[in-house]
Amino acid sequence: MVETAQRKRRFGLKPQLVLLLLSLNLISAFAYTTALYTNSRSEIIAGIDGRLSAAANAAREIIPEGYHSRIEGPDSIPQDEFDEVQKRLSRFANDSGFVYVYSYMKFGDEIRTVATSATPSELKDGAQTGYFTLYSTAPAKLYRSFEDGRVRFDEYHDSFGSFRSIYKPIRSEDGRIHVIGADIDLASLDKRLHQALVKSILIGIMMFALAMAVGLLLIARIVGPLVRLTAYTRNMEQRSFEPDEEEMAAMQRISQSRGDEVGSLAEAMAAMISRLQRYLVEMEVATAARQRVEGELSAARDIQIGMLPRKFPPFPEHGELDVFAMLESAKEVGGDLYDYFLIDDHRLFFVVGDVSGKGVPAALFMAMTTTLFKAHAMSSSSTGEIMEKVNSELSRENAAEMFVTVFACILDLRDGTVEYSDGGHEAPFIVRADGSVERLAKHQGIALGVFDDASFKTDRFPLRPGDALVLFTDGVSEATDADDMLFTTSRIETALATARSEFSARFIAENLAENVRGFVGAVPQSDDIAILVVCYEGTPVADS
Repeated sequence: MVETAQRKRRFGLKPQLVLLLLSLNLISAFAYTTALYTNSRSEIIAGIDGRLSAAANAAREIIPEGYHSRIEGPDSIPQDEFDEVQKRLSRFANDSGFVYVYSYMKFGDEIRTVATSATPSELKDGAQTGYFTLYSTAPAKLYRSFEDGRVRFDEYHDSFGSFRSIYKPIRSEDGRIHVIGADIDLASLDKRLHQALVKSILIGIMMFALAMAVGLLLIARIVGPLVRLTAYTRNMEQRSFEPDEEEMAAMQRISQSRGDEVGSLAEAMAAMISRLQRYLVEMEVATAARQRVEGELSAARDIQIGMLPRKFPPFPEHGELDVFAMLESAKEVGGDLYDYFLIDDHRLFFVVGDVSGKGVPAALFMAMTTTLFKAHAMSSSSTGEIMEKVNSELSRENAAEMFVTVFACILDLRDGTVEYSDGGHEAPFIVRADGSVERLAKHQGIALGVFDDASFKTDRFPLRPGDALVLFTDGVSEATDADDMLFTTSRIETALATARSEFSARFIAENLAENVRGFVGAVPQSDDIAILVVCYEGTPVADS
C-alpha cells in the first residue's frame, strides 16, 4: 500500500514529456527566430554595405585626379572648383539614395572636409558644408582609418544626423592619405531591421504553436512500457536505419494486438522507418544532383575559357607584335575578361575588364561584355565611342545592377601609337625596351553599366620598338597574403622591372603571376586574376 501511494505521488510520464516538449519548443523557436533575424539582418547590412562601397568607388572617380595632392591649406582649392565637385557629388548622392558622399583629409589632429555633397535642403538654404571645414565631431573609426589605412563601416550620430557610413582610405601620389566616404540614413535601416525582427518573431511563434500542437497529439498516445520498442529502435540505429523483417513483423503484431498507446507508438515507428528509407533515397538523389551541378560548372568554365583567345602567339604573320594573356578565376567561373583582335591589317584592339561580383552572374555579364566589344570595335571611330556604345547596352535593363571596369586600347602597328579609354579600371604599366617601368597616368572614368549616358575620353601615347604594355585586374594588385597585406601596384612595378631579361609577352605575364603566387602563399585566391601583355617590336623591315 505504501509503494502504491508513492507511485501516485511521482511525476507522471505524460507531464514529463509535456514539460520536455515545451522546453525544447521554446528553445527551438527562440533559436530559429534569432537565427532568422540574424541572417536577415546580415543580408540587409551586407546589401547596404555593398551600396556604400560602390558609392565610395564612384565618388573616387567623380573627384578629379590629383585633387587631393594639391591640398595644403584653406586656400589650396579655388572656390569655383570646390563648388563644381560638390555639385557633381550632390547629384550623384541625391540620385543614388545616399545622404552624403565626401572626402576628408587630416592635418595634425584635425580632420578637414575637402570635398562633400550637400542635401537638396542644404543647397536650397545655402547651408552646405564649405571647403576645409573642421569636422569637430569626427567618429573614432574615422581617425583609425586615417591611422592604419583600412576600410571601415560605422554607425554613429553627429550634428548632421544618424548614419551608417563607409570610410575608404586612399593614398595620394604624394603619399598622404585621404578618406572617401558615403552615408546612408539609419532611420531607413532601422525600419527594415524592425520589419525583419517582427517577421522573425511571428514565424517563431507560428513554429512554436505548430510544434506544440503536433507534439501534444503525439504525447497523448505515448504511455505504457516501451522496452521492446526501445530495443527495436537501438537495433535500427546500429544498422544505420536499415529495417529488419522480424522486428517490423513484431511491431505490426504489437500495433494490432494492443489498442493503447504502445500500439500507436509501434505504428508510428513503422511509419518513421519508411520515411527514413525515403529520406536516404532522396539523399542519394541529392548527392547525384550536386555532382551533376559540379560537372555543369566545370563545363561552364571550359565554355567561358573557350570564349577568350588562347592561341599564342596569336598573329605569327605580324613579327612586330607579341601578345600573351592569362585568366585565373577564384571560383569555377568568374567575371574578369580580356580580349584582342585585329580591326584591320594594321590596328590591334585589346581590352581588359573586371565585372563586379563573382561566380555565374559575373561570368554571364563578362560574356555579354566581350560580345559587345567585338560587335562595336569594328564599326567605331575611337575607343571612347566603343566604350560609350558598350556602356549604353550594358546599362539598359541592368536589373542585377552589375558593372564592369574596363581599359580598352587600339595599337597602330605602323607607328606604335596606342589609343585608349579608361572605364574606372586599374591603369596599366609600360615596360620600356631599356628595362625601365612606368605607369600610365590614370584618367577619370566611370565603370560601364552604371549610367547609360556616360561619356569616355579618348587619349593616346606612343610605344617605342621594344616596349611592352601590361594590363591587369585588381585580383593582381589586391591579392592578399596570410597577414591581409595587399600585393599593391608597387610590387607589380618591382616584378615587371625584373622581367625584362628577355622580350616575351608570355615571360612578362607569367613572371608577374608567379610573383603574386609567391606573395600570397597558401592563402586561397579571393578574386579573379587577368593579365594581358602586348609587346611592340616596331614596324618590320620589308625583305629586299
